[in-house]
Amino acid sequence: MNRFAAHAILTAALFVSLAGFEFFNSDEPVTLAEFLEDAFEWALLAGAVASASYAIVRLRATLAERNGLTSALTQARIEGNQWRATARTHVEGLGEAIRWQFARWHLTASEHDVAMLMLKGLSHKEIAKLRRSTSATVRQQATAVYTKSGLSCRAELAAFFLEDLFPSASDRQSAVAQSSSGPSYICHRPGSKAVPAVVTREP
Repeated sequence: MNRFAAHAILTAALFVSLAGFEFFNSDEPVTLAEFLEDAFEWALLAGAVASASYAIVRLRATLAERNGLTSALTQARIEGNQWRATARTHVEGLGEAIRWQFARWHLTASEHDVAMLMLKGLSHKEIAKLRRSTSATVRQQATAVYTKSGLSCRAELAAFFLEDLFPSASDRQSAVAQSSSGPSYICHRPGSKAVPAVVTREP
């Protein structure tokens, strides 16, 4: 805005100078009314020039801002695509590891599907609806998963695969060797009391 004001003042001064030059160098006498009329016309012309100058300045600023936003958006898309490609590789690797462990536990196809859906956070009711089954059937299949895996509940099932992805603060602050046994979890089952259980992994 300061640049526009400077341009407007400079333009107005230029036109006033031209009007004064024409007034003082005219061969015919010029009345005050004629001078004011000419001055008004010059002022209108000066205003039009100043407005055009301001519009050009604003247009340039808008184009520069748009180019900057476009560049930032393009860079964000590139980084997003790179992150998704990297994450997809890790997720696929984790999925393969989970399927391998399910096979090692000798889960049936139905138990495999139920366990995978539990890892995704679905409830027994939601799994039953998705699989067009009953909650009781899903609960039995979940119990079979816990029995074959040696785990006690959904929390331990999730921790078996995911706890190493989220190191604790103590793990980050010290280089102390990790214990061979996992952390304890409180498992809640319908009709039973909370039972502390320890996750143990086979070597």
